[in-house]
Amino acid sequence: MKPALILGLATAILAGCVSPAFADAKVDATLSRLGKVCKDKLMTKFPGVPMSDLHVTVGATVKDSLDNGSMTLKDLQKSGASFNVEVPGKGSGYCNVNAKGKISQFTMGK
Repeated sequence: MKPALILGLATAILAGCVSPAFADAKVDATLSRLGKVCKDKLMTKFPGVPMSDLHVTVGATVKDSLDNGSMTLKDLQKSGASFNVEVPGKGSGYCNVNAKGKISQFTMGK
């Protein structure tokens, strides 16, 4: 086999193996960055509460859409994400963050 063909085959095999994990890591990084915006909002709203008590999780619709492939990294980077927020004893709600990292909606109730 020619070296160029071997290199081409190896690249194709690696691309198939590495790309999904790399894409997942980018999705996770994007969600982490956007979720931090919500956690920062909770810190501002509840200054005396330890960070470990401020809970921010990806909203079910966003999570399901990412899991079933109907939402991609590109969609996430274009539209942002929705997160569930909770502070035990203080309340829960949701936080929507646009792709630029700005909160577009924040609701909290008991």
